[in-house]
Amino acid sequence: MLVLDNITIVICIFLVILAFCSSLFDTFFKKIVDKEETDSMEEQKPVSVIIISDNNARELNDNLKYFLSQDYSAGYEVIVVVCRDEDGTCDVLKSFEKEQKLYTTFVPDTSRYMSIRKLAITLGVKAAKNEQVLLTDAVCKPVSEHWISSMSSKCRDEIDLVIGYSNYAEGTSQFKIFSRLHREYAFLYDAYKGFAYSTCGNNLLFRKSVFMSGRGFQGNLKYLRGEYSFLVNKYSGNGNVAIATSNGCMVVETPPSNKTWKNTNLLYIETRKHLKRSFRHRFIFNIDMFSLHVCLIFAILSVLYAIFFAKWLILLFSFIAFFVPVVFRTISAKRVMNSFHVHVNLWKVFPFEWALLWKNLKYAYRYRVSDKYEYISHKS
Repeated sequence: MLVLDNITIVICIFLVILAFCSSLFDTFFKKIVDKEETDSMEEQKPVSVIIISDNNARELNDNLKYFLSQDYSAGYEVIVVVCRDEDGTCDVLKSFEKEQKLYTTFVPDTSRYMSIRKLAITLGVKAAKNEQVLLTDAVCKPVSEHWISSMSSKCRDEIDLVIGYSNYAEGTSQFKIFSRLHREYAFLYDAYKGFAYSTCGNNLLFRKSVFMSGRGFQGNLKYLRGEYSFLVNKYSGNGNVAIATSNGCMVVETPPSNKTWKNTNLLYIETRKHLKRSFRHRFIFNIDMFSLHVCLIFAILSVLYAIFFAKWLILLFSFIAFFVPVVFRTISAKRVMNSFHVHVNLWKVFPFEWALLWKNLKYAYRYRVSDKYEYISHKS
C-alpha cells in the first residue's frame, strides 16, 4: 500500500518544480525569430569587407577567393589588413593582385602600447570607401556567395549594427562546436531582446560613421583582444542592432588548436570584466547552470533516499526529475542546431550542457592564477 506522508509529498513537489525550472531556464528553450530580408537593387548599398590577417597565410590562401566571388550587385571592396607577416602572407596577397576589388594595408611594425588587432580594424575602417563595413577574420569563410547581400539586407535605416552567426568548421570537436553555439545563441538572444551584450563570432556589420563618431575603440585599446565584443557592447543601443542567423549570413572558422581554444576562453574572461551589462548576461547563464545541476543532484539524492527508506513514489518522481530536463533540453538543442546547421550527436547534448559549467570553472581558475599582464598590450 502506498503511504503519502508529508515528507514524500514535499519531496515529490520539489522534484517537479526543479524539473520544470531546469527546462524553462535552458538557454536553448528561448526562441529567436530572424526574418529573411530582401532588398531591391535600388535599396542595396555598397559594402566594404574588412578581413584581419595575423600570420594567416594558409587560411587567407584558402578563404580569400570566397570573399572575392560574392554575388552583390551594389558593389563591394575587400580590404585585407595585415597585422603581422611572418609566414608569407604578402606572397599570398600577390597571387590575388589582379583582383580589382582587393586592397591591402599593413599595421606599422612600430605600433605598441595598444591592441594590434584593434588598430588593424581602425586602419581598415578608415580606408573603407563605403558606409557599411563588414568585418571578419582571415580564418573565416562565408558559407554562401550571398553572404554580403544577406548581412547588408539587415542594415535598415535605424540599424547601426548587424551581428551575424559564425561557428567552427567541420573537423572541430563536437564539444567546441556545441560550446560556441551555446554561448553565441545566448548573445544573439540578448541582442534579439534589445540588450546586445557581446559576440564570440567573427561576423559583424556596422556603419563607418558610427564607428568614427564614437572614436573607434577608445577606452579599451590596451586590451589585446575582445575587438568584436567591444564593438557590440559599445555601439549597441535601443533598437539599433539586428541579428543575422540565416544560412546565407553565416561564416565558418578554421578548427582551433587546443592552445587557441584555451586562449579564447581566457581572453573572454578578461574581456567581460570591461563590458557593460555583464552582470545581467552572466546571471542568466548562472541560473541556467544552477537549475540544471541542482535538479540533477537532488534527483540522485532522492533516488538514494527512496531506495533506503523504500519510498517508491519518490523514486518515480526522481526519475521524472532527471529525464524531463534531459528530454526537453535535448529537444530544444535539436531545434536550435537544426536552425544553425550544427551537427552534434543528440545523446551528447545533456552531458555537454552539464560540462559547460565545469569547463568554465576550469578556465576561471586558470585565469585567476595567470599573469594579468598577458591580456594587455602595455606591459610597463
